[in-house]
Amino acid sequence: MLVEDLLKNNYLITPPAYYLLEPHYESSFSLAELIKFAKSKGTFIIDASIAEEFLRGKGLISTGIPKEIEPSKPSEFRLDNMVARSSEELGSKAQTSNSEKDTVESYPEKLPGETSYISTGTDVETGVEPTSYPKINSLDASVSEGGSSVSTGTPVVEDSSETAELEGLQASSEGLPVEMEPSFDGDPDEVVEAVSTPEDEYDAYSEYENGNGDTRPVIYGDYGVPVKYIEEEVPEDTGKTYSVYDDITIAPKEGFTYRAAEIPEDARVVFDVKNVKFSPPRAKNAAGKEGEFLVASYRSFFRSRLRKMRSILRENPEIGGIIDIGKLSYVRSEGDVTIVGMVNDKRETAKGYVLELEDTTGRVKVFINREREDSKLVMNLMHNAVIAVRGRYSGRGMIFADRIFIPDVPRFKRNKPPLKEKVYAILLSDIHVGSNKFCEEAFFKFLDWLNGDVENDAHAELVSRIKYIIFGGDVVDGVGIYPGQYDELAIPDIFDQYEAFANLLKNVPRHIHMFIGPGNHDAARTALPQPGFYEEYARPLYRLKNATIISNPAVIRLHGRDFLIAHGRGIEDVVNEIPNRSHHRPAEAMLDLLKLRHLAPTFGGKVPIAPDPEDLLVIESVPDLFQTGHVHVMDYRIYNGVFLLNSGTWQAQTEFQKMVNIVPTPARVPIIDVETARLRAVVRFDQFCEGV
Repeated sequence: MLVEDLLKNNYLITPPAYYLLEPHYESSFSLAELIKFAKSKGTFIIDASIAEEFLRGKGLISTGIPKEIEPSKPSEFRLDNMVARSSEELGSKAQTSNSEKDTVESYPEKLPGETSYISTGTDVETGVEPTSYPKINSLDASVSEGGSSVSTGTPVVEDSSETAELEGLQASSEGLPVEMEPSFDGDPDEVVEAVSTPEDEYDAYSEYENGNGDTRPVIYGDYGVPVKYIEEEVPEDTGKTYSVYDDITIAPKEGFTYRAAEIPEDARVVFDVKNVKFSPPRAKNAAGKEGEFLVASYRSFFRSRLRKMRSILRENPEIGGIIDIGKLSYVRSEGDVTIVGMVNDKRETAKGYVLELEDTTGRVKVFINREREDSKLVMNLMHNAVIAVRGRYSGRGMIFADRIFIPDVPRFKRNKPPLKEKVYAILLSDIHVGSNKFCEEAFFKFLDWLNGDVENDAHAELVSRIKYIIFGGDVVDGVGIYPGQYDELAIPDIFDQYEAFANLLKNVPRHIHMFIGPGNHDAARTALPQPGFYEEYARPLYRLKNATIISNPAVIRLHGRDFLIAHGRGIEDVVNEIPNRSHHRPAEAMLDLLKLRHLAPTFGGKVPIAPDPEDLLVIESVPDLFQTGHVHVMDYRIYNGVFLLNSGTWQAQTEFQKMVNIVPTPARVPIIDVETARLRAVVRFDQFCEGV
């Protein structure tokens, strides 16, 4: 409420200031008092220092720290009325003690080194029924194409020639729930109160003690916001013994011929977040505040999105001249206009749908009658997605729309020259090494298979032509990701998890080049996009000679074919916003993202977005193949020449997943024909995965 009230009066507030003021708002001070105080200070941005001074003047605090820290509710983000928000919400609510004498003391010592917590966000995990080894589902170079509408409104006709059996590839159960947020299991009556400390006294972790002498660590997120309180610490002497697979050595089978070893490698990373150089916002004067930089960065972020999407929409020949929303008042009411804007709001009325669109010059309401064909697109639009609208401007701030255009993918693509020889790539994701549900034996069998231990000539032909393996994130299980995870960790140390995964990959034949990217379980930046693994944790991966570390997202060009690789967290927001979407059918959610040409359109939803000055999640160039993971269910389809694949997982169902009815489809190896960018075959090792 405080954020909305300030926005209406053209005032901004930073997250630290919000945490200070919100508990006292309306009960101890009014909006008018706060605005009057900010006006006396000559600022329209209320930051932590302004908030502390105001609360001290009201006699509400003496130290500048509120007695209760509430998780913030994301407010609507607008281009012209910016509100600085954290990319993550607080994971839990800290409560005050019943005793007035309870106090909080801060300690400058760092968190003890023997326990490592990596805050890598939330997780969804999912699964399937066992079959015989190694079962291979041979497929033609085509798969069934999903019907939908392109931006011109022309329905896409299914091509009966592009069909293949889906047996063994689709999830067997329905109703997969939305990903659970991390939380803690502590007593809600216990006191947990944070105290701010100088940056040079603390690492990413700090310890706080309540009045009862109970000390707990709090983790700070990427932008200095406390995101999770760890209620339980791992015992020092756990008694766990585990292997990091340093004794596993698998040699290529004697006499086995690798045709791929003779084929010249033609692979390069054409887009990687690490290679993008940003120009950070500049301070207007020496008194610039942190919140001002955050607001300026997000303003640049959304302007970048609008600019890129406008360029994509202009490629549609049906979209004519585009006018800025702020110039609509100069347009004659009887003529049609076309605008491009970001979807701030959508709602259904008795006669149709009302959208609110915004660009850098203003906002406008758009009404489309449900009798219009394009009205069917409205419910598949996500908040903060960018679309184009054509219709008649009423002169009263309303456009009566005839057409709605989404960025979409062109129906026709240029054919690419054929390759001299067949070459294959394996696309994997969500390995989760370190979990006691990691399909260890199945992965060993997979490595044996890669090294030539095959049963027949069909398998031998596949293995001999495998040239690349792509890992799309969550290569390890991480630590402290979901409640009770420690009890399900076979390897409880994050450093050892990465060492174990690297030791496994050392058994991949040397002629196979690997591309490895991060996910939300990995030691990497939580917010999207993720530049890569933190090298201090994942150093063993960086030392692999036949591996390249990529970002999330990244685009890899294999023999002239572009593979868009993303971990797939944007699927969460699709399932949350668009009706009839499920984690059991991730390819449908991927298709929605592809049509909107963005990997995570919604700001302030389940997926944290970093305040980078440029939006790197826009799908500017149409790929030949789009790969995700994250939801642990293998699924695929073709849309307008683009092959969409969710590559499943290598983790069986955990106890936490059983409680929330998440069913994975583990230990399946999708093999892609690089020339056609289509699924060649699926080899299954799930019968060796315990618990499936």
